[in-house]
Amino acid sequence: MKRSAIIPVMLLGLTLSSCLVTSIHPFYRNKDKKFETHLLGTWIDNDSSIWVFEKSVISEGIFGPEREDSTYSITYYEDDNQKAYLQATLFELEGQQYVDFFPHPDEDHCRSEMVSFHHIPVHTLARLKFSQDTMIFFWLGEEWLNDLLEERRIRIDHEQVIYGPYYGRNVLTAGTDDLQKFILKYMNDEEMITEIENAIASNEEVKDHVMLKLFPHEGEIPEDK
Repeated sequence: MKRSAIIPVMLLGLTLSSCLVTSIHPFYRNKDKKFETHLLGTWIDNDSSIWVFEKSVISEGIFGPEREDSTYSITYYEDDNQKAYLQATLFELEGQQYVDFFPHPDEDHCRSEMVSFHHIPVHTLARLKFSQDTMIFFWLGEEWLNDLLEERRIRIDHEQVIYGPYYGRNVLTAGTDDLQKFILKYMNDEEMITEIENAIASNEEVKDHVMLKLFPHEGEIPEDK
């Protein structure tokens, strides 16, 4: 599977592949939210997958009027025959911008209604950076978190969820306040910033983490199937 395809598939709960740090609770508080129009539009990654960022529209109740929300609706086209939906919330901590990704509430992530009752959506966190006209997302990797927990170098509420005899994953269960302390300690320190900047400058992958570059896309968007 393409690396860029692993990210949204895992985010949407279609599979539980080992990839990113995940959390039950959001990484942002309402007062941290921001909205930047330059994220809106159509983007393409290095694997030719297309990402469409639009302003979210929510309904006031079941029959209420619709209104715009300060979040983003993302339609991700892995190819002409497969697409997925995400919600993204841009927020800021100590001058640095981050994006909280979450499955779209209307995402039909399971063919069986009974199976869908057993899936719990999770949040993932990406540090956001613009470089010229390129949008860059940087996610912390799950194996990196596992090493910290196993070596007892980090204390944060979490649960280990076991999926069969050969695989389990650590899911953060801490509240938003503790999650933001985690962000400031591990995503905003000088060592991590240097690692990110070096990866961007060299155009190389980041060890133990995931970096995704999106470029403006002027071509066609796949038609709905």
